[in-house]
Amino acid sequence: MGPLSFLASRTNYTLDLITARLHDFRIEDTIVISGTPRSGSTWLMELLESIPEYKSVFEPFHPSWYPEFRKLGIPYDPYVPTQEDYPKLRAYLEKVFTCRVHARFPYMQYLRLGTIIRRFKASKLVVKFVRANTMLPWIANTFNLRATYFIIRHPCATIASQLATGFFSKITVEQLLNEVNKVPELAENEELVTRLRGINSEIERLAAIWAFENYIPLASKKPYPWYTVIYERLVVNPEGELKAIFGYIGEEVPEGAIKRIKTPSKVTRKTYGRDYIGTLRQLIKWREKLSERQVEDILKVVSWFGMDFYTEEPEPDYDALMKWESSGGR
Repeated sequence: MGPLSFLASRTNYTLDLITARLHDFRIEDTIVISGTPRSGSTWLMELLESIPEYKSVFEPFHPSWYPEFRKLGIPYDPYVPTQEDYPKLRAYLEKVFTCRVHARFPYMQYLRLGTIIRRFKASKLVVKFVRANTMLPWIANTFNLRATYFIIRHPCATIASQLATGFFSKITVEQLLNEVNKVPELAENEELVTRLRGINSEIERLAAIWAFENYIPLASKKPYPWYTVIYERLVVNPEGELKAIFGYIGEEVPEGAIKRIKTPSKVTRKTYGRDYIGTLRQLIKWREKLSERQVEDILKVVSWFGMDFYTEEPEPDYDALMKWESSGGR
């Protein structure tokens, strides 16, 4: 870490420490967002952050930014059964959801005047994760949150973006299998486990991680204790989806969200650019990034988990996605 990054890290930590003492942050006011890396979770966070009095907590499972989390020694993407208790994890998240965990972001963008003012004025939290899908049912059932949002995006689009930015899970196939084997209906599927053991390419590995990370929320008991945001529907019908997203918590769509819906998130602007947002080009960009073989491999691996509502088309079968129920893979 260079001198400027170190200074930013210390300053961000100090600002969070000060602002946490200005307000009484409550779990009942906290909104949680969960999705895989490059699923649109930051974009959704920025939309929800437009609600007055809210500010974001960005990736509190990032071990470099949150030393307190690193000390827990929790592996990447652990499967957490809903019916069990995890005292150390629960205690950590209680602190996260009440603004008692502070980040060491090495980035100057968090020190812009407008951002600092928001951080000082906000008394409620939007907490965003890309490492929580596999424990999302447990989180939603353990904490009395204001709301939970789960966002899902086409696996080909997600993986193409991961490859373009370098933001993707580093867990190995062996580590993934260790988590898969904790899920009874998947562990009992010998064909699925054998196929996963046979993965020998980066594309297949990323596809298997995408499938597992999204399988856990989608295979949960319905009705879900969260609102499912389908990325493609937010792109093609932003007005209707914004009403549904904010209506879920009894809020009118803030003016700030209407302005931001056409703005790439802070982690996307350098990748696609403003002219892609809200257009069909945004949904088909992955066709330019991936080969036909890569697309075939991604959809093949996802189908092993029985998740066939995504195809070569840019949009999913929305009804099939929302009605999907696990059969333990295929």
